[in-house]
Amino acid sequence: MSDDDTLLEEIIELAKNRTGKSAVTPETRLYADLGMTGDDAHEFLLAFATKYDVDMERLVWLRFFDDEPSTNDLMAPAITLAASVLSPSFAIRWQAARDAEREITIAHLADVARAKVWSDPGDAFRRTRGYSPLVLIFSAASLSLLAFFVLLGIAVGYAFLAGQLGDKNHIALLGVLAVSVLPFFFAFSSWQSIQRKLASA
Repeated sequence: MSDDDTLLEEIIELAKNRTGKSAVTPETRLYADLGMTGDDAHEFLLAFATKYDVDMERLVWLRFFDDEPSTNDLMAPAITLAASVLSPSFAIRWQAARDAEREITIAHLADVARAKVWSDPGDAFRRTRGYSPLVLIFSAASLSLLAFFVLLGIAVGYAFLAGQLGDKNHIALLGVLAVSVLPFFFAFSSWQSIQRKLASA
């Protein structure tokens, strides 16, 4: 067995041990085939870089993986769609960020291990993906629900200031107002996540 074959086998075993998957080949893709993303991908690449003493400074994370799932994921698809419709410049930048996405294969990791420094895969490994209609519908529904809570908070706040609530429980009032503020926090967090993605292009 050649040194190249040995290196490939070592990385394949590392991937198997980290993911529990048995069908791993040199052509296996970390994201699409092994489902690596977030913390799992970070831990795998850290183990890989440590084992083979690879300089990973050039790696732009969001070109290859997503962040850990969060509430941002609920709103981001609808926000990016709306922003793309309203702003052609945003649409161009967002498409550029999507076009920069690549798949990392086991074979590419072997090349990186030999070079001792990170390099991006070529255009042949471009990732193609799009939002499914169901995801967009769910995201739009989430935005609509959050908008409802905002309007509810505005209505309750107005009624309170107008003296229409009488001696109602102030703690309950504060709870309603706090819930109405949450959508702004979620939207801001989603927008920050989108901005990080734009910066990865």
